[in-house]
Amino acid sequence: MSERTPLSAALNELWLAWTFLTRLPALGKIQYSPEALNRSARFFPWVGLVLGLLQALAYSLALSLFSNVWLAALFSVMSVILLTGAFHEDGFADYCDSFGGQDRASRLKIMTDSRLGTFGVSGLFFALALRIALIASLDSQLVLIAIVLTAGLSRWTAISLMLNTPYAKAEGKSKPLAESIDPPALLLGAAPLLPLLLFLEIAVILALIVILALFIVGFSAQLRQRLGGFTGDALGAAQQISEVLVYSCILAVSL
Repeated sequence: MSERTPLSAALNELWLAWTFLTRLPALGKIQYSPEALNRSARFFPWVGLVLGLLQALAYSLALSLFSNVWLAALFSVMSVILLTGAFHEDGFADYCDSFGGQDRASRLKIMTDSRLGTFGVSGLFFALALRIALIASLDSQLVLIAIVLTAGLSRWTAISLMLNTPYAKAEGKSKPLAESIDPPALLLGAAPLLPLLLFLEIAVILALIVILALFIVGFSAQLRQRLGGFTGDALGAAQQISEVLVYSCILAVSL
């Protein structure tokens, strides 16, 4: 078999990222390896942008049908949950449940339990409510851009945690991602997000940089202290939290 070219290898990693984060089939043939999945993390924000476009489409269709921003926001959030199989929401709920543990070992054990606890239910409820409320509150001229940008930027924020945060346990679904992610990979992941920033005011961009930088540093420190590093569930939690932060920042600074 002929050796893959850099372009074909990158496309393979893109499809790996697509199938890892969504329930939708890939359009191309995939060759799986742990190394390829590790490298595919740089394309998570790219997949996020596509999901954001589909979410924005769901918002627009619901708004045209019901002429109600709250229903449009609800259907947009429902659409991305269906597209991803609640992948990130599941991780966020498990991470919330870990607050019931008294030490690192018990927290990691709780996060592997398939049952949903009180912390998880409460956290998931408030996260979903906040996402719907924030989308419904955005300016009509900004909401579609905000949905697309947030979907990509929140996933970029999640993979940024992998740069300087160790992996917390020896086994797990995200273990192939635990080896490393380097600054060039993060820059590639951020590349398609940059044009969308042109639609935002300078003040909003600066606020996003500050808020997300503080979140990455603070959440990484918390993961080290509570779990000994990141897990797949923790990355899902990071995506959900940063999604709320991005929407909140855009809404607050744009008012």
